[in-house]
Amino acid sequence: MAHSFLLKLTSSGASPHIYRALVDGTRETFLTLDEDSASIQLTDSQGNSTGVMRMNLSDGNVKVNSSESTPELQSEADDFSLMAAHLASQWKRLGHAPTEIRKFFA
Repeated sequence: MAHSFLLKLTSSGASPHIYRALVDGTRETFLTLDEDSASIQLTDSQGNSTGVMRMNLSDGNVKVNSSESTPELQSEADDFSLMAAHLASQWKRLGHAPTEIRKFFA
C-alpha cells in the first residue's frame, strides 16, 4: 500500500476531472473523477479509461476488471482504492473537484 501520494488536478473546467497521481514519489498514474457517471476511474494521461479499476461514488465500491490476479495488480488496486477514497471524500466535502490532495502515512 502507498506510504504517500500526491494527486494534482491536470484538467480545467467541467467534469471529467483528470488527476496525475504520484505514488511514493516514484510511480505515476492517472485517475479521472467523472461527476456525470459518479465514478473515479484509472485512466491514461488524456483521461481515457483503462477499464481496469473503477470506484462508484455513491457507495464507494471498487471494481477491478482483470483476468489476472498478480501481487502487482493487488498492490495497484490497493493504491487506487486509497487514492480514490480520499479523492471522493474531498469532492463530497468541498462540493467540487479539489485541485490537490497530499497524503503521507507512517
